[in-house]
Amino acid sequence: MIRRLYICSLSGLASVIVASLLIAGCSSQVDVASNDDFYDSALNVLLTERITLNGQRRLQNFVLPESDDFSSIPQDPRNPLTADKVTLGRFLFHDAALSQAARHTHNLGTYSCATCHHAAAGFEAGAARSIGEGGIGWGTRGEARRPDPSLPGADVDSPGLKSQTILNKTYQRLMMYSGAAGTGGDNEGLDDRWIHHPDAAANHLGYQGMESQAIGALSKHRLFEPEAASQLIRSHPTYAALWESVWAGDSVTTERIGLSIAAYERTVMANRSPFQQWLKGDLDAMSREEKRGAMVFFGDKSECTVCHTGPALSSMAFYALGMPDMPGVPPDPGRGGLTGEDRDRFTYKVPQLYNLTDAGFMGHGSSFRTMREIVDYYVEGVPAISLPPDRFPDQFRRLDLTEQEIEDLIVFLETALRDPDLERYQPTSVPSGACIPANDPLARHQLAC
Repeated sequence: MIRRLYICSLSGLASVIVASLLIAGCSSQVDVASNDDFYDSALNVLLTERITLNGQRRLQNFVLPESDDFSSIPQDPRNPLTADKVTLGRFLFHDAALSQAARHTHNLGTYSCATCHHAAAGFEAGAARSIGEGGIGWGTRGEARRPDPSLPGADVDSPGLKSQTILNKTYQRLMMYSGAAGTGGDNEGLDDRWIHHPDAAANHLGYQGMESQAIGALSKHRLFEPEAASQLIRSHPTYAALWESVWAGDSVTTERIGLSIAAYERTVMANRSPFQQWLKGDLDAMSREEKRGAMVFFGDKSECTVCHTGPALSSMAFYALGMPDMPGVPPDPGRGGLTGEDRDRFTYKVPQLYNLTDAGFMGHGSSFRTMREIVDYYVEGVPAISLPPDRFPDQFRRLDLTEQEIEDLIVFLETALRDPDLERYQPTSVPSGACIPANDPLARHQLAC
């Protein structure tokens, strides 16, 4: 009876497969709950027959390439990936010695890009609110970092939106919650708005989002000072050799530093997660629960794939879902802050879905602590923030999912989409000898480096 009830809860072509198995068995019982071939076949059907990407229906649509397979990684044609450029960018991303534009001299060399985007937290901050300059301490994964009480609050670099991961972001043409960083795509024709938005500061250079964001962040987060950066590159043989290989004869500029960092960021992908291994042919990589959850995710009832598709399970769409803002800060207008259009206010870019629980916080305001909380929010379809009804997408409504389907969906999101070895993207050391990922005295003590 339990098996038959579960069969009835399946949707779409998966149900057709079950019906075919039952008809074929006729008088015999089909043990669907323990039949791995069934789950593999049904999931294969969902991915290849029901979901189209760029006019194609195939498993490859969801595969993340290997991080050294540069020809398969989306990239800005003006910033082609090379091994040395990626290595240079990886060091610079993690090296606190680059942070030489701090407002206070005792903060020089104490923070890096990785302070707010590190491997242990899924390349997010590991805290509800990230802190670059003006933060002290670390804990074990960034959860204990706090503002330096000796500094004025205005001098502490702590954005009012949750730190975004760099994971799988090579599949996003535009960057940031607002999509303000980057040219082309949905930002076509918005040139006159760039000057009004801090995340669009580097758009005039004409790069895609990953490059524009990396270049702009060096100034926005007080990381780049020309003479100090040049000295860093010149004074360490490893940096000097890499720079000559990548930028032979060129001076050290914020643009070239940013391009190097962006090249590294484009290679950071969750390509060793169980779902990715399953897609590549290892049918034992996912558990039965994870496969059932994948069928819920890619099936009709959840409507997840309306927004989340492709290798990163993301998209370049912007939606208002009425999620809570971060306490104590003014609400961020989202996409509307760039376009100036009322219809875009409080809409945010669809995020990627890998390693979400590593950060410990979800939602643009860090308002969700567990996968259960955020899945329940979507299932119930009740906004936490009041907005005009026509601002919400049609699919944001109560979903008809059973408790078993919800539990299976959570397992898929939490474990099948979690790459367990993101540490491979973090160097064991940087040429300057600075502590990774934060280098203030308290963080160094807590990190024992």
